[in-house]
Amino acid sequence: MIVDQLINGIVLGSVYALMAIGYTMVWNVLRFINFAHGEVYMGGAFVALTTMYLGAPVWLAYSCGMLSGALLGYLMEKLVYKKMRTAPKLNLLIAAIGIAIVLQNSAQLIWGASPERLASPFLSNNINIGGMMVNQHYIFIIIVTIIVMFLLEFFMNRTLMGKAVQAASQNIQATELMGINANKVISITFAIGSGVGALAGILVGPVFLVYPTMGVFAGLKGFTASVMGGMGNIPGAMVAGLMLGVLESFAAGFISSGYRDAVAMVILLVILLLRPQGIFGKVVAEKV
Repeated sequence: MIVDQLINGIVLGSVYALMAIGYTMVWNVLRFINFAHGEVYMGGAFVALTTMYLGAPVWLAYSCGMLSGALLGYLMEKLVYKKMRTAPKLNLLIAAIGIAIVLQNSAQLIWGASPERLASPFLSNNINIGGMMVNQHYIFIIIVTIIVMFLLEFFMNRTLMGKAVQAASQNIQATELMGINANKVISITFAIGSGVGALAGILVGPVFLVYPTMGVFAGLKGFTASVMGGMGNIPGAMVAGLMLGVLESFAAGFISSGYRDAVAMVILLVILLLRPQGIFGKVVAEKV
């Protein structure tokens, strides 16, 4: 029972970690929470589903879904957020919520409200791990998440663009004075974060189904993980996502599945009250 819940928690946590990366990357460069991120998660899953219906193999459908998420994030930044960078943060928040509502309703008009299941070559197979049968798709989710984390770590620390993203997170005006194209950095950051968020939606599609409002709670939990890890702290967001998934799974298994979603909200409130900078974050003095 305990091992079952632990595996389920790691799978959930992997998805929350991927979602948290998107929030954290955008916060790093703009100090802004993209509350439409959950709808990118949903949109990527629906594009993968549609591509599969058109006869594409699974790997191509998943790739198209991820690329569509990256494109959606890029377009949101270019068409809406870029024009509002100097606006009050409240205006950006309202714009993000508006985009989320538009995307949800658009998905319902295009695909309908009925849940659909994404295909997976691994879903019908189990693997024996220490005498316990584990669904191969769960293993697939964990492996993909680990690969994405390593690739992202390599990108951020070993590439020029990754270093430019880090520089922009420190001081975007100084970054521009150094000759770095800040607009390009911001657009790439949005695209990568959104692509990873879409991947999260695609990975859970075969397990938890695909429907227009699937991104609501997933987005809130990704946000909770990013706050737990410390806003702007990518490794912290990854670890916090795994922690949140495990805590949620144990609460569902040993208390009641009805409390699954409440766990994330309680954790968010406790973190904001006791350690607003997050578990792995640091208190930063801000010039006003």
